[in-house]
Amino acid sequence: MSAVAKRYARALFEVASEKNVIDATEKELLGVVQVISDNEGLRKLLSHPKISAPEKKQLLETLFAREISANTGNFLNIVIERGREGQLQEIVDQFIEMANEVRGIADATVTTAKALTEQEVKQLEDALGRQLNKKLRVKTEVDPALIGGLVVRIGDRLYDGSIRGKLSRFSQQIKQAQV
Repeated sequence: MSAVAKRYARALFEVASEKNVIDATEKELLGVVQVISDNEGLRKLLSHPKISAPEKKQLLETLFAREISANTGNFLNIVIERGREGQLQEIVDQFIEMANEVRGIADATVTTAKALTEQEVKQLEDALGRQLNKKLRVKTEVDPALIGGLVVRIGDRLYDGSIRGKLSRFSQQIKQAQV
């Protein structure tokens, strides 16, 4: 994450904290980012250098006037005025990370060789949450190449308990022993 994204996210987070609207702001930001990412034409317009900042601000105002609060709208205007619209996703990710830290929540991505049941996901959330002393929100992915086991990514930490990972580490140990 860039220092710029952290600064913008921190500023918005402080305003949202003061007004006690962290959850609402997060929801609004996610909605805006989702609409932008789903619409290639809108992405191109927002990143086009020949479209002025006032035109971009007017476009977002027209699209999101009823969907977002004045705080979020003002924040988006500042992002556009300063030419940082290309970093909006990164800023939103940083904001969510800060909000989750305050809430005691961590987002985890769990990759397994086969799909997990809801009960298995719940057990994993509980077990990992106890170890980290946080509430986990787990997103699951399936990668048959793992063979078995699982890979867990929480923030910038990666826990590889997959058979593929174990075989890879074993292979490295053999290579080092032969040297």
